[in-house]
Amino acid sequence: MSRRRVGPFELVILLAALALVAVGAGGIDQAVRAARADGVPGGFAVTGVDCVSHLGHRSCTCLGDYTAADGSVRLTGVSLAGGGGDCAEGAVVAAVDIGARTRVVHPDGSGEWVVTALVLAAGAGLGLWAVAPWLRRPRVRPRAS
Repeated sequence: MSRRRVGPFELVILLAALALVAVGAGGIDQAVRAARADGVPGGFAVTGVDCVSHLGHRSCTCLGDYTAADGSVRLTGVSLAGGGGDCAEGAVVAAVDIGARTRVVHPDGSGEWVVTALVLAAGAGLGLWAVAPWLRRPRVRPRAS
């Protein structure tokens, strides 16, 4: 009986898979909080809009300053996630601080959890592929007569 050996390539893929899972797992809490808009409600004062165009698609991010409704939190130079990106410079829109240093979310939540789920799925898939040789049954070689 012989088992397929695991080579250096599979080990590198396994390490990459573990790194992906670690990165994805580290973002689960904020992804769930962003999806639910679970945090401190307040207002987001739009100071600018940053847009990028690629492959015939234009994507814009609202930039500004956030102040909690009770005045307990003030964040400057953050982005607003979710809400469709409709923001006019100088407007003040509702937002929720989810504990991220660089962004707040729209009260309707944000779909950024999808990226976290994809990173975790990619890591799990690569990891399973890398360890598959260890999981297979050994091949039985026919005896020579």
